[in-house]
Amino acid sequence: MAPPIQFPDRLPDRISPCPIIEAIFEARFVSTESWATLPGLLYGQIRDRYKEQVNLPLLQVPESIRTQDPALTHLPLLQFKGERFIVQLGPRVVSLVTKPRDYPGWPAIREELGWLIARVQAAGFVREAERIGVRYIDFFSGDIFPHLRIGVQVDGQPLKDAQNDLTTVLRFDRSSARLQVTNGAIVGTSSGPQVGSVLDVDSWVGPADADLFGQGLERFTDLHGTAKRLFFGLLKPEYLNQLNPVYS
Repeated sequence: MAPPIQFPDRLPDRISPCPIIEAIFEARFVSTESWATLPGLLYGQIRDRYKEQVNLPLLQVPESIRTQDPALTHLPLLQFKGERFIVQLGPRVVSLVTKPRDYPGWPAIREELGWLIARVQAAGFVREAERIGVRYIDFFSGDIFPHLRIGVQVDGQPLKDAQNDLTTVLRFDRSSARLQVTNGAIVGTSSGPQVGSVLDVDSWVGPADADLFGQGLERFTDLHGTAKRLFFGLLKPEYLNQLNPVYS
């Protein structure tokens, strides 16, 4: 059953300024290989585009601790940096990530995803995928709640002039989406820390629909569409008009 959100008949191609801090396109998997072999297998396939390897802080945590904590199971340990994107890798996750505040647009992402899926398949370490997900993190200056069709209420009245944090999971026919909104976020910018609101949409399909090498690109495309419809469906029309929407 679809959530009770009215999606716009037309979706903008883009808005300005672009609020996207980061977009993550993730596949969680079961591997046939030990973690020690995975970085070399993947790097051998992507090194022409992703030459720089960076260890993430979680790699310093002993493996015995990481494997005992379910919250750490699907987090990346390494990054491979390319000219336009970042590839992240963990014992049970691989993802394509946009560079901070440098969103290249969906056509460029879709092309790179198709290339990366083929490279991961050639690396041969994925036995089966457990989850395919698309996550968009957007930042807005000020309080976003008055401009959304969803919010926090007390006795039927919006809760104003307070820090509000909202998390809910919405179910669609084949996918789910976790929506997180806060008006108390602090993000780093070129001019220093900035306080405002974050709207975080994480949409995914589970094992039954996570055929990475057969239909992976189709799944990413569908989930991107879900995230986009949800994002624009949450914005009040009058606020969307202030964001300089551009339509095809």
